[in-house]
Amino acid sequence: MGRREKPITTSRKALRELAEWLREQRERVGLSYRELAARAAVCHATTLQRAASGDYVPPLRTVLAYARACDASPKEARRLWTAARCEEKRTERGGRSLPAPRPQFIRDLVDLSAALVDLYEKAGSPPLRTMEHRAGEYGLLPHSTAGRIVHKQTVPKTLSQFDAYLRACDVPENEWPAWQEAWNRAWRQEKQETFGPVSVLSRAFEELARENDNLKVERWTIERDQLVELGFRQARELWGRAQVHRSRKPARVRPQSRAQHPVERAVPGQQLALPVDKALMEAGSLW
Repeated sequence: MGRREKPITTSRKALRELAEWLREQRERVGLSYRELAARAAVCHATTLQRAASGDYVPPLRTVLAYARACDASPKEARRLWTAARCEEKRTERGGRSLPAPRPQFIRDLVDLSAALVDLYEKAGSPPLRTMEHRAGEYGLLPHSTAGRIVHKQTVPKTLSQFDAYLRACDVPENEWPAWQEAWNRAWRQEKQETFGPVSVLSRAFEELARENDNLKVERWTIERDQLVELGFRQARELWGRAQVHRSRKPARVRPQSRAQHPVERAVPGQQLALPVDKALMEAGSLW
């Protein structure tokens, strides 16, 4: 068995549980760290000893190699490591004042963003490149997009990208329906807040009114409930037409030509009077 190990002094609960579990597995098989390293074949004895010291969270591959060398459960090793990693990340950020909402309690994109960050931390905060690889199809969840999601800068825009994020965070597929419903609910709330009430040009409403007999248009304003009744597909079309009307710039006013400006002919000994813009005169007076 070798020398007796130093006591675990960490105050982190999850890290202590991981270190104690690793030590228990080594004591169960009755091997020294040199013998464990020989069985693991991928880690040095000193690396295995530091992994069970409780001073830091070791890499996942080291913990899995330790568990295999002790004939222990890799699933339990991964669970304990994930909890310790999540605890470490939260400690680095100063902790969290409020827990992230569960899928059934997600109401809007703010709740959804907090829940997605919580999933990332519970997955052990894997590298972004690893998340991109886990997502499956190339380009479905780029590492840059995953980085913006975990930093609360955006949320998945499509359901397929949302599923890819769940897969990258090792969320069991039997839990996906609840998360998908939360995603739909959050985006429905966002669409309602965006669309209503919307004031646009009357032409867009008249076109939509001709397509929908039950639509009531009152002085270029359509209420949120009416958009919900029409369905978001038609609401998006309406919104797009409204943006087209809003983005149209007024006709440009051509500047006056030189021939339209009164110009005096220069006379010997006489100062030439040039036209001066009123705005320039006012600006000059400020200096």
